[in-house]
Amino acid sequence: MSRLAPTRGQVVVLTVVVLAALDVARSLYARWAYARPVSRWEPTASEYANLQWPPGSDLKPDASPGAKVFAKHCAVCHGPDGKGNGPAAPSMKPRPRDFTAGEYKYKTTAQDSAPADADLVRTVKNGLAASGMPYFSDVLSDAEIDDVVRHIKDLGRLQGVPRPVEIPPRVSPNAESLARGKELYLAKGCAQCHGSDYRGVNKYEDVTGAAVPVRDLTAPWTFHGGADPKQLWLRLTVGMVPGPMPSYEGATTPEERWDLVNFVLSVARTPPWEKGGKLAGPGQDPDPVRRGDYLVHVEMCGLCHTQINHTGIYRDDDAFLAGGMRVGAYPHATFISRNLTSDPETGIGNFSADQIAQIIRNGRRPDRTLNPFGMPWFVLHALSEQDAFAIGSHLKSTAPVRHLVPLPIQYGVIETVIGKLRRPLPGANPILLSYADGDFARFDSDPDDRDPPQEILIDAQYVVLLLGAVAFVIARRRDSSGRKPSWTRRVLAAIGILVIVLVLWVIYELPTIVPPDQLSQAVLQGIPKPVPKLFATPEQAALVDRGHYLFTVVSCAFCHGNDGSGGNKISWKPFGTLWTRNITPDPETGIGAWSDKQIARAIRSGVSRDGRQLHWQGMTWDMLSNLDEEDVRALIAYLRALPPVKKKIPPARPPADDDCAVYSFFLSSTVGEPGCGR
Repeated sequence: MSRLAPTRGQVVVLTVVVLAALDVARSLYARWAYARPVSRWEPTASEYANLQWPPGSDLKPDASPGAKVFAKHCAVCHGPDGKGNGPAAPSMKPRPRDFTAGEYKYKTTAQDSAPADADLVRTVKNGLAASGMPYFSDVLSDAEIDDVVRHIKDLGRLQGVPRPVEIPPRVSPNAESLARGKELYLAKGCAQCHGSDYRGVNKYEDVTGAAVPVRDLTAPWTFHGGADPKQLWLRLTVGMVPGPMPSYEGATTPEERWDLVNFVLSVARTPPWEKGGKLAGPGQDPDPVRRGDYLVHVEMCGLCHTQINHTGIYRDDDAFLAGGMRVGAYPHATFISRNLTSDPETGIGNFSADQIAQIIRNGRRPDRTLNPFGMPWFVLHALSEQDAFAIGSHLKSTAPVRHLVPLPIQYGVIETVIGKLRRPLPGANPILLSYADGDFARFDSDPDDRDPPQEILIDAQYVVLLLGAVAFVIARRRDSSGRKPSWTRRVLAAIGILVIVLVLWVIYELPTIVPPDQLSQAVLQGIPKPVPKLFATPEQAALVDRGHYLFTVVSCAFCHGNDGSGGNKISWKPFGTLWTRNITPDPETGIGAWSDKQIARAIRSGVSRDGRQLHWQGMTWDMLSNLDEEDVRALIAYLRALPPVKKKIPPARPPADDDCAVYSFFLSSTVGEPGCGR
């Protein structure tokens, strides 16, 4: 009977064959399991309108001049019909104006009167300060501005003769006026919204239901309509419909409104870019929930954790940060972005703010370590502990959304190891990261049936290994001489097997097993650090240092490279092929010849120096529109301080047949050919 028992060599061969078969099954399942979304979300045209790219390319030839300007420069935010429902609108706080409602905040006419043409011209030409509404004075001619204003008036069916408000002479801002203004501030309920410290303590809901922060009165550089005293007097007189700011015309005299204006201007703090000023915007808010709220809406969180439709519109209204986007990072795994809402079963409701901070900065969940290509914690490791805790605190405060997200699916060990060995170690960077539209998670309460097959295959491999080891021990030895192998050979063989297994395990787990500090340092070490003594004032040094921090954690370095020279290709059929721009101060190939205003406009509004509209999925200006003015200026100051790099970046190419069907971000910064090829 002993002759019928398998030899140890046969046991090894059989074990390897079965393990390989299970491994192939894992790789095949990894390709099939998340091949299609569970569902697809499409907003109605009245909610958010899809837009053909580039804007205006599908406009009828007989469209009016104003309609052509509007389609090219305005529709991406305000929508093709002017309803405030452009495809970039979901991430912007507040949402773009609905022109069909005929309501305007910044005007010189009576509360119930249409705005004057000059009001609309001024807004289009100069934009709105510290907001996503850009200025077009260097992009559009006066005739084009008149044309688009005429079109906007037609959208709102504005009729009647505008009734201008007469502005009386300003009351002298002396001590008596300031004292009266302070009394009025308290008596008229201003503190209920703006706070006793004048910093803005509440949020209000705009007409779409989106939460919008109340204005910080100590920072007049954030007043969208400007801080000119006459403009503030008009805001108090006319109100700011459709916002919650009421008109005080019937509750105060013209002189009292001047007292209020004088008082409001008196509480302004010194700007952080002037002598004696310091950074004190929402990014420095001592309240962790409010601070986290600000950081979440300017950070990269929403890029992956909020699903998109087939043209890149975010499902922000009912599924913001609820996850469900498929992220491909071959050969590491296929990930489905996690539910970051406070739902205790499917989200992060059972995690503490400290635990969430650990996940954000170090990729360490209580139950597992996250792959950095599925969640870029190697970048977010640069977040301060205070900011990471603030984000965790805010996420704990969000409304719960039940959205069951399946586990990441890894390829088989053999394919993963071979794939990683073909890439530079220890990072084994994927050639590209892909981000699929659609929902790959489930809103229903049914258990997800995509996790068990992977778990069964992995468990089966462990069982086969165990059974193979047992069979190897009890199997007969084939040795014609009858001699037993020496203990030395046995030990060496065992050590050899353990070394092979250990090497395979290390490669399979890379780069997840690299300690967070070391991995983050290796990834971010090339980002230039500002030298304080090189700046004229401590305030300028502090501003540039803040800019360096934002450049690192807000995704600037992730997309444009550590040196800011850009070159990474992004391809997707809805917008074509583009390459991340060179944002170093090189005057020929970078942004050295741009003004600060032009850089700020590109960051917040996606309008390039030449007036070209940038796609919100190619440059995240829709989210960066929520950046505070202090942070925008800090970022610009840092970009100015970067070493210039001469690197020419090709212009974006409109959609073509060879573009990627799935949004693809290529990790190489070597400029390549357009389309989905490498």
